[in-house]
Amino acid sequence: MTTDYDWDQFGILIVDDDDEFLDEAKRVFDGRVPTARTLADAQRAVEAGDTALVLLGPSHAHEAGIKAATLLQEIDSDISLVLVAGTVTAPLLRAALRAGLTDVIEAPVSATKLAEILDQVESRPQRKPAVGSVEPYAPSAPREGRIITVMSAKGGSGKTVMATNLAMLLAQNHDPKRVVVVDADLQFGDVCLVLQLEPRLTVVNAAQEIHRLDDSLLDSLLTKHPTGLSVLAAPLEPAFADEISTAAMVEILGRLRNMFDYVIVDTASLLDELLLSLLERADEVLFVVDMDLPSVKNAKLALETLRLLKFPSAKIQLILNRSNAKARLDEKEIEKSLKMKISASVPSDGLVPASVNEGRPVVESAPKSKVAKGFETVYNLVAGPTSESSRASKRRWI
Repeated sequence: MTTDYDWDQFGILIVDDDDEFLDEAKRVFDGRVPTARTLADAQRAVEAGDTALVLLGPSHAHEAGIKAATLLQEIDSDISLVLVAGTVTAPLLRAALRAGLTDVIEAPVSATKLAEILDQVESRPQRKPAVGSVEPYAPSAPREGRIITVMSAKGGSGKTVMATNLAMLLAQNHDPKRVVVVDADLQFGDVCLVLQLEPRLTVVNAAQEIHRLDDSLLDSLLTKHPTGLSVLAAPLEPAFADEISTAAMVEILGRLRNMFDYVIVDTASLLDELLLSLLERADEVLFVVDMDLPSVKNAKLALETLRLLKFPSAKIQLILNRSNAKARLDEKEIEKSLKMKISASVPSDGLVPASVNEGRPVVESAPKSKVAKGFETVYNLVAGPTSESSRASKRRWI
């Protein structure tokens, strides 16, 4: 992305009747972007043919204001409308999407935020929805994706690092826009922290809109990673977890399956109703076990519970994390105790905590390291061995 734009030649128009907002916008763009106080003035500017993007101020951040602004698209269906709002809410996003707006950004407006919008506008074909119609999210190819659920029976076993590195490998070797990570650890989810993302909206917003949720709205609630993969963030505070029902999570997961090729679900280390429901809908379960006695003991109890519940063991892949840790545990002993073969092993490495602090999965920051190769063995279980053709395909997606 670049922020080196010649603002006065791009065709931007700022529309609002609030003096403070207009003054701030003028300062941001050095007074080189024209402004309009009313939609009537904006219509005249659009009719003149010099406008490519209209930035609607907070005065329009309501359903009536959005609907009125779509009159500008009746004059020129190629223009992009971007709304600036004091607070971005799911209902506001839904109204904007239904009206055909390009995006909704949170105030204050900045050159960086607008540059990101311009990059999006330049990199995709213009949308021309009918005014007032719903433009659904359209995946590149209508097919049902795979749900890969990552679980562990003990906190600190490395499941979030496992999930994020797997997602990054999938993004590197496939279309990253077809990969999504769901942070289903509703109280203490760390996916966004590990990827250094700052979500505006979370799974709480999706649950609140569950009876009106469609693919287009759900897509707008996802946090986008610079690589192109998406994240459905966990609640920002543990107390919000109570607002999300198991039924809502199951429906959200079903929608995501139809929107993406790969849905990676990171879970809490708690064998409750939610986790059992997520496991039931998974195509594959990666059970992460750490190289210590408490982790193995908890894994044994969890696996025995799943067997009692008749959960198909063929779905479960046992992943040994920190396999080279200095512990007096033998892999054969672990397999015997858990009554399951180890499918893949990931060694311990100081690069992993460093990558977490940096916000870049180790498969991206140190792809030739031994630990990155360990994560590749997990990837191979899910998607098959990497190849030059798949890497070439990945380059085409960028």
